[in-house]
Amino acid sequence: MKGLMKIIGMILGILGLSAKATAKKKAEVKKIDTKVKEIKKEKVEVKRKKIAVQKKKATIKKAQKKKPVKKPSVTSAKKARASLKDRAKRWILFW
Repeated sequence: MKGLMKIIGMILGILGLSAKATAKKKAEVKKIDTKVKEIKKEKVEVKRKKIAVQKKKATIKKAQKKKPVKKPSVTSAKKARASLKDRAKRWILFW
């Protein structure tokens, strides 16, 4: 009986089905699982950073896309005087 159990144990050991073999396999699987979890966390962080950068790029593009201000066309002396006064007011407010 004992001899038969030893033979069965040896066969299972060769096939990798013994308790020691399964313990080793489980340990390896645990290591791989922990690495997978770390990589998933890093992916999430990278996605967050990427989204933040894209938002900043979008705001920069919006700031750059300003329409040019059209200067008023002056046809008479009164309009010329008024436009010069407006420009002078803007200049004073600017400084």
